[in-house]
Amino acid sequence: MQSVYPSVFRLSRGAGANAYVVLAGDTSRAALIDPGMPWDAGSVIGELRRNGLLDKVTDILVTHADIDHVGAAPKVQAATGAAVWLGRADAEVMDGTRRASTAYRRLLGRWHPGPFTKGLSLLDGGEEPFPGVTCLATPGHTPGHMAFTFGDVVFAGDAVLGTDHGFRQLPGFLTSDPTQALASERLIAGLGARWFCPGHGRVRELKAL
Repeated sequence: MQSVYPSVFRLSRGAGANAYVVLAGDTSRAALIDPGMPWDAGSVIGELRRNGLLDKVTDILVTHADIDHVGAAPKVQAATGAAVWLGRADAEVMDGTRRASTAYRRLLGRWHPGPFTKGLSLLDGGEEPFPGVTCLATPGHTPGHMAFTFGDVVFAGDAVLGTDHGFRQLPGFLTSDPTQALASERLIAGLGARWFCPGHGRVRELKAL
């Protein structure tokens, strides 16, 4: 694992999105953010075990329901008994009670990651699903996309990508609502966070953007 910030680490293994671990202040609990693709859950579980964290994972925080972010969550939940937290609107798309807004997302919606052995805990924004971690509603990429903050760190998922010159959006065909996506970008830019942990790409110090 790579240390990013006090009590924040990026996993070195796993496929799909960047996976991160946040430790509670007394280090007795850990949260896993965006565990990645379903077929690589074993690598994530193995890395957590080697670092003495598997038995400490009490929460799995998922920024959104794309397969490269939530796919491994059911198996990690089964291995740890952790609660899985996901934005309500994304959970509704995933279970078919909400229609995906684009043809590409309707295609993606044919895949379902379950079963979640302990179900899902739903987020609307504003919750603190893990000690010191705050959830922010950042829709646009998906309707239920959530970002998470911890100290001076923002875990942005796919709400926005970082570049050497600022932020940029993901391609339009991956975006459910471009207007919401730009508003979420402005929200993240205005947080005043120092460290930017994206769903894809390298961790960046925001003062350098």
